[in-house]
Amino acid sequence: MAGSRPRRGAGFAAGTLLTAGALSAMPGCGGETAVSTAEIATVDIEPGEMLLVGVDDGASFTATARDADGFFVAGTARWSIDNAAVATISEAGFVSATAAGTATVTATIGGVSATAQLEVFVPARINDYRPGQSYYGRRDYVEYIPGELPVILSSSHGGAMTPREIPDRTYGVVRNDTNSLELTMAMRQALIDLTGRAPHVINSHLHRSKLDANREIVEAAQDNPYAEQAWEEFHDWIKVARATVAADYGKGMYVDIHGHGHDIDRLELGYLLTPEELNRPDNALNSLAVVAETSIRDLGRTSPIPFSHLLRGSTSLGGLFAEEGVPSVPSPAAPGPGDAPYFRGGYNTREYGSFRDAEVISGIQIEHHYGGVRDTPDNRHAYAARAARVIRGFMLEHYGFFEQPFAVRGVLLSNLPKYRGPTDAILPSRRPETRGRSRQRPRAGARTPQRPRADGRHSGAGHRSELRAAALGRAGNG
Repeated sequence: MAGSRPRRGAGFAAGTLLTAGALSAMPGCGGETAVSTAEIATVDIEPGEMLLVGVDDGASFTATARDADGFFVAGTARWSIDNAAVATISEAGFVSATAAGTATVTATIGGVSATAQLEVFVPARINDYRPGQSYYGRRDYVEYIPGELPVILSSSHGGAMTPREIPDRTYGVVRNDTNSLELTMAMRQALIDLTGRAPHVINSHLHRSKLDANREIVEAAQDNPYAEQAWEEFHDWIKVARATVAADYGKGMYVDIHGHGHDIDRLELGYLLTPEELNRPDNALNSLAVVAETSIRDLGRTSPIPFSHLLRGSTSLGGLFAEEGVPSVPSPAAPGPGDAPYFRGGYNTREYGSFRDAEVISGIQIEHHYGGVRDTPDNRHAYAARAARVIRGFMLEHYGFFEQPFAVRGVLLSNLPKYRGPTDAILPSRRPETRGRSRQRPRAGARTPQRPRADGRHSGAGHRSELRAAALGRAGNG
């Protein structure tokens, strides 16, 4: 972007275009912003980068002029675009997308010009997802692998990609959950080995310093358009998976996979209950009021056993993990965390479990310790096999179903190639970055849009959801 940045305290919001009419209406006493009649030295365009998603998407650029001292100068911008095949631009600076591609937008005021970069990303729509096939969003930042089991796994803090087009996040947690993406893929493979069928899997391949997909969009993406697009894709695909499981089974489970660095080597099973709540005796947990505060609300309301037993009894997740030799909290041996640190579940667990009434997919956040679970490929494989048996056993015990007795779309998942690590074709390759700025519009649609790739895989992006309008308070720090 050419031209200087607006000075803080200058008295006008970024992007304000001063005209002669605006000048005549301004007060002339001390304390107001000074507006120069001097020669224009610089022009500033906002935003300097724009990303539009889909044909007919549109947004506005604005331009301001300044003199050599940084004071605003009145003037009207003339707008142009160097690639009219990608988008058109109006006299007022509004761009409308017409095709995929990139373009440079130029604003000229008083003979001085500045430029901004525009990208139009046009995803195609897929009417049906093939189980076991990887689908990717823009630049392969997000991956969705459809499944056919009533289980959804997600990895939001295990990606390795650090593209230049996304600056590092400046607040919030930026450290990755080491090997949590690899652990998620190991759990997927273990479920295939156990049942011949796969869970749905959604992975963020961006490093947490670029995107935190387990936060609301404001903290997660911090106003970067490319990170916002990846956030939308990640969450749209979870919604697609939830809708598919609900349609195929009526109910199901969502499991958000994380890693913790706490001193006690045990799993932390997050249901949105606080440590103080879990430290209470069983009779304090056996009420519908407590059930309604959790991410397994749907399961808790229909279970014939006391809710405390569902949380930490012998047939709870913690109880079944104990049978596999994996310690956890809550569980029969550790009903509550006591004074120890404990992650109770974050944004994703609240958003995609059954925290809200009428939701049928119950959600759990599993925080994994490092040693013996995430640290080596052998340990990840061994743990994943145990976790697969636990998830299957839990659903058979409390839902009464797991595998469906029919082939799904003719796919035999036991014959699919296994995930072996970052060199596998399952992981996206890096591509050259471009620059842009997002001002997208929400779109309706039952399926996340995709674009085919030349190598037979698919890449795509979800419609913009409306979650940015309000940031939900998060329930944990996973």
